[in-house]
Amino acid sequence: MPDLTGLFSANAKNLKPSAVSGLLSLTQKPEIISFAGGLPSPDVFPVEDLKTAAIAVFDGQARRALQYGRTEGDNALRDELIKFEAKQGISVEDKNLLVVSASQQGLDLVGKVFLDPGDYVIAERPSFIGALLVLQSYSAKVLGIELTREQDGFDMAVLERKYSEARKQGKKLKYIYVVPDFQNPAGFCWSLENRKALLEFAYKTGLPIVEDSPYREIRFMGSPIPSLYQLDQEGANKGIVISLKTFSKMLAPGVRLGWIIANEEVIPKFALAKLAMDTCSSVFTQCWLAEYMRMGKLDTVLEKARKLYCEKRNLMMTALDSYMPKHPDIRWTKPEGGLFLWLSLPKSMDTDELLLSALEKKVAFMAGSGFYFDEVEHNSMRINFSYPSPGQIDEGIKRLGNIIEEAL
Repeated sequence: MPDLTGLFSANAKNLKPSAVSGLLSLTQKPEIISFAGGLPSPDVFPVEDLKTAAIAVFDGQARRALQYGRTEGDNALRDELIKFEAKQGISVEDKNLLVVSASQQGLDLVGKVFLDPGDYVIAERPSFIGALLVLQSYSAKVLGIELTREQDGFDMAVLERKYSEARKQGKKLKYIYVVPDFQNPAGFCWSLENRKALLEFAYKTGLPIVEDSPYREIRFMGSPIPSLYQLDQEGANKGIVISLKTFSKMLAPGVRLGWIIANEEVIPKFALAKLAMDTCSSVFTQCWLAEYMRMGKLDTVLEKARKLYCEKRNLMMTALDSYMPKHPDIRWTKPEGGLFLWLSLPKSMDTDELLLSALEKKVAFMAGSGFYFDEVEHNSMRINFSYPSPGQIDEGIKRLGNIIEEAL
């Protein structure tokens, strides 16, 4: 077999293996209790309703659904998405919308359109590993910003200082990437005050905000906070926010569809970049989801997900209180939505090493080091509560507590 590695591009050589892929394949083993993945519960998948919608597409529009379609997205689905966003308080016109193959493609399109090698992106510490992989693939770098003590958004003083230093050093900053609602990996949720402060910073600097919102609709506690896109639209309306949405968490990840909302100047450029990637997202899947949304069942699925995830979240809170060692430096987030929480341990502990012990005891988590691009921290872990069963949550956290106790 010829060795082609010498022909790889600079970007390809920059790509490094992800901890996610190897760990997730390992944790597919049935004997392992896995808190590692970002998986929704299959118990909320509306199998019969989706089956009904698929049959309706085959019976009524199969030839169109099995053909190529518009790069921007099928009109039927676009119409439903515009109605969906209107219910969320966001006004979307046709020129502001692009259908993509889930929000991961949206992240890649943003990188493809905005980033040159060596450019910087402002992001949370820690941040979503899928976004970090995109930045890596375009040879970009991260200007990581710490959150407030309340973990409700950027520490704006730190942001101002690091931004000023970066400009003085001649660094090219291209955009701000945030997951303001129940962030992956940590479950943080930005306050209204810090969302407004970030918008003002974006207006002042001219940097666009990429608002990744896969979990926004999965709020099961507290009151909704307007999205950054909505705050901009209802305020100065400068079109500086690029919103990424997906069906993966609110419906089912297997449909692999999402959408971008942005101003009319950047949507055509995203569409051209997508044309070079895959021509168009699956027309059949778009017709299928449009049919499903017309059935009016999406709200029912979301309500079911919120109820189930709230129950599982509460079970995990109880298990953590019961089984974690009583130590001042062991703490965890208490999310009001989404799929994850963030468990922090004493600075002396390394969760990469701890994971090896955990796998021996048949329990898995995602080590926190994979969620940093700049200065890596090793004493935290991401834990998913949406996928494991109630019994697995209790037993898995019990095992994890024992492992941490032994390590201490």
